[in-house]
Amino acid sequence: MAPLCRKALPEDFPALQQMLELYQYELSDIWPQDLDAQGRYGYDLGRHREGLRFHAYVVLQADLYAGFALVAPAGVTRSAGCWMEQFFVLKRHRRERIGEALARFVFSAHPGPWEVGQMFDNLVAQQFWRRVIAEVAQGSVAELRWTEGWWQGVVQQFEVAPAA
Repeated sequence: MAPLCRKALPEDFPALQQMLELYQYELSDIWPQDLDAQGRYGYDLGRHREGLRFHAYVVLQADLYAGFALVAPAGVTRSAGCWMEQFFVLKRHRRERIGEALARFVFSAHPGPWEVGQMFDNLVAQQFWRRVIAEVAQGSVAELRWTEGWWQGVVQQFEVAPAA
C-alpha cells in the first residue's frame, strides 16, 4: 500500500506535536536540548498551523501516522525559496521508502529554490538527502559545510522544477 502524503489538517497537529517530541529525543545525542518543566522538548507549531509561509505535512501508512515534514522560508544559505525545517519518519517505516515519498511530495508542492540541511554528525540523514535530492533536483546541486549563523551543518542547495 502506498503511503498517503498530505498537508497537515488541523486535526493532525496533536499527532504532529507528539512526533516532534520523538524526533527531538532521537536527535538529543547530537542536538543538545533540555526538557521543559512539563518534561517536553517543546516545539512551537503556531506558524505552521497558520500555513502562510510555514507549512506542515504528514505521511500516513495504512491510515496511521508515519512521519512529518515542516517547511519554512529559506534563510540559512539563501534569502529566497524554501528550507526543510524538520523532517522525520518513524523508525518502523524507514526502510519502506516512505521518507522518499514524503520528500518528493513536499518538494513538488514548493517548486523553486531549496535548501536542506543536516547536522554534521547525522551521516544517515546526509546519505538519505543526497540520494533523494539527486532524483528531484533540476540542474546541479551545491553542497556546503555551513559553519556560521543560527544553524550549522551540511546544506544542499538546489532547484525543483514545477510539475509538468
